[in-house]
Amino acid sequence: MSRRPAKRQHERRQKPTKRERIPARASRAQVHYVRPDPELPYRVKVYMSPNRLQMRTTIRYIEGSWKACGRTMGMVCSSSGKANGRQIVARMFLNVVDLRRQGMEIITHECTHAGMAWVRLRRTNLGHMPGEEVLCYAVGRMAQQVNRICQMHRIWG
Repeated sequence: MSRRPAKRQHERRQKPTKRERIPARASRAQVHYVRPDPELPYRVKVYMSPNRLQMRTTIRYIEGSWKACGRTMGMVCSSSGKANGRQIVARMFLNVVDLRRQGMEIITHECTHAGMAWVRLRRTNLGHMPGEEVLCYAVGRMAQQVNRICQMHRIWG
């Protein structure tokens, strides 16, 4: 007479949080840093993803929530904090596919968002010309650096 094996007990697994659902290596974004002012230690962290889906996955993993809608071609999240000893003004999320379609429009748009974060950090008044100059110089410098990153990724050929 053979015994029947004991019935296996099924334990209910708890649902993982949204951030735990995405593996740490799910993001295929490369990280770069650009500087709004070359003389100060502040940086904007640029995440360059191969496509929009990977960019949205990176945003979800880094930010901890689903902030980007489906049609987002780029995004900037401003914050103040330190990463690797660098003062981070904002995080910029870009993707190669959309940059090939509308490159300079996306770059200048997102650099302006990052420039606004820089101006807020500096507590500069945009109602006066010196405040506007701080914003414009920062946007120009960051756009030039992001353009160099795009050339490094061979986005435009």
